[in-house]
Amino acid sequence: MRQSSQELTPNKFVQTLTIIYMALLSGLLFFVAIIFFQFDGGMTPTFDTSDTLLLVYPIIAIGAVLGSQTIFKKLLTAAESKPGLKAKLASYQTASIIKFAIIEGPAFFGIILSMITGNTAFIAIAGVLIIYLLLQKPSRSKVESELNLRGDDRNQFNRFDEEIN
Repeated sequence: MRQSSQELTPNKFVQTLTIIYMALLSGLLFFVAIIFFQFDGGMTPTFDTSDTLLLVYPIIAIGAVLGSQTIFKKLLTAAESKPGLKAKLASYQTASIIKFAIIEGPAFFGIILSMITGNTAFIAIAGVLIIYLLLQKPSRSKVESELNLRGDDRNQFNRFDEEIN
């Protein structure tokens, strides 16, 4: 006899992906809060063009956004060609986690740079990455449209509480 907790349903899939997303996002927000409380009043935003890190970090941030989208789309293309909804969803979850991590890494880096230098300009740039990550929140409609689900896969995905075969 199977336990219902092991059955994969569209609702459980989206819920699991959302939990992973929220854990990554919460870690970033918690770290930003710690930095702000630790340096109460001691950090200032300075956009000094002679600071090499301040010139390189925005390039890293832009690269993270572009790279996350490029890799995500490439992995999605591979996922769409997989047979069966379960395989497609597993590939989508992997692609999403990679996308989240590519955005999260440089955001953490900016927060750490801010902590080391005392310059909140890095947190401001990391804040843009965090806002971008906020926009990546998984939803049932996003999964359906990004995976381009059609026919039987779409019908099965729209039966929210039925096990996926």
